[in-house]
Amino acid sequence: MNKKFMLGALALVLLAGCSASSTKEETKDENATTTVDEAGGAQSDAEVTDADGNVTKATIEEENGKVTSISIDVVDKDGKSKKEAGDDYGMKSDSGIGKEWYEQVKYLEQFIINNGIDAVKLDSDGYAEDEDLKSGCTINLKDIMEAVNEANDNNAQK
Repeated sequence: MNKKFMLGALALVLLAGCSASSTKEETKDENATTTVDEAGGAQSDAEVTDADGNVTKATIEEENGKVTSISIDVVDKDGKSKKEAGDDYGMKSDSGIGKEWYEQVKYLEQFIINNGIDAVKLDSDGYAEDEDLKSGCTINLKDIMEAVNEANDNNAQK
């Protein structure tokens, strides 16, 4: 009796797995992955590598063309994440706004959710032009926005 129950449970799990996999479509290219579900939601990841070997990563979730979630990080060539470094990254004392790198990126992520990706305008040096954005994020955004725009473009292609 117990074996029959276990086989039945296993069959249900396998069927549920097959069913769940049919509701999503995933595409990959060299620097990005996009997943689209039946409800019209999409998630896309993109990576941009700079000349020093640092990898800027952006993951965007969108629903009906609006960003609902975004995560940005930079991982150096040694595999160390700026976000994971937290307060140990050591930017706060040099920051004109007294914020650590992860705090500034969190502000940028929320700015994008509230205002959209197109609201982030950069000057020729890669810094934010918008005064509201500059009040919480003074880091250079060139590579970050390149990764964000690539992830967004991948979502738009689906």
